[in-house]
Amino acid sequence: MKKYLSFFSAVLLVFTSCATSRHASSSRDLNPNEVFTVTDEDIARETLQINHALKGEWKYNGPAVDVSGKNLLAGVGKPIAKGKLKKKLKNAFKKIGLDKARPQFTFNDDGTCTIRLLGVNLNGQYNYNPDTEKIALKWHGVPLNASLKRDGKKKLRLTFEADKLLRLLSLASRVSDSSALKALGTLLDNYEDIMVGFELKQ
Repeated sequence: MKKYLSFFSAVLLVFTSCATSRHASSSRDLNPNEVFTVTDEDIARETLQINHALKGEWKYNGPAVDVSGKNLLAGVGKPIAKGKLKKKLKNAFKKIGLDKARPQFTFNDDGTCTIRLLGVNLNGQYNYNPDTEKIALKWHGVPLNASLKRDGKKKLRLTFEADKLLRLLSLASRVSDSSALKALGTLLDNYEDIMVGFELKQ
């Protein structure tokens, strides 16, 4: 009986040693300082891949409307209300001159961008997060956060909070004090928690 116990003890000792050895080896293989290190090169490579998906010229195709909170647009009449607002927005954009001088956005791989708006070119930078569908823009030192959603491969919806859109138009517009821009501001004041902007296509 003692012989069997001694043999069993020896076998158990061997398995325990092997398991300990494997655990130590696994611990070395899964060193978090090695496995989870993110370098500047990794960030730059991922940013380049994200930017490449936006790369190119995107031209104005019409107004865009999105809901950022709970209001009448989020209720039962959402499609109808959105359609009516888009129609009003299209007329307002036309009075400002966007139907003739159609906005054009150009995104580059290196994080720079250009917008041609109302005949004026604004050069800036952007930082896009596809997970949150948010884009941080900066033109001539002026930061503007927006929502950027893909609609298929060839369309984007770039929308801003109402005051941010007015600020963008004022940056490029020589009619910032005109009745048309004031009328647009009055129109947007009647709606809460909305994002308005441009539908863009390549």
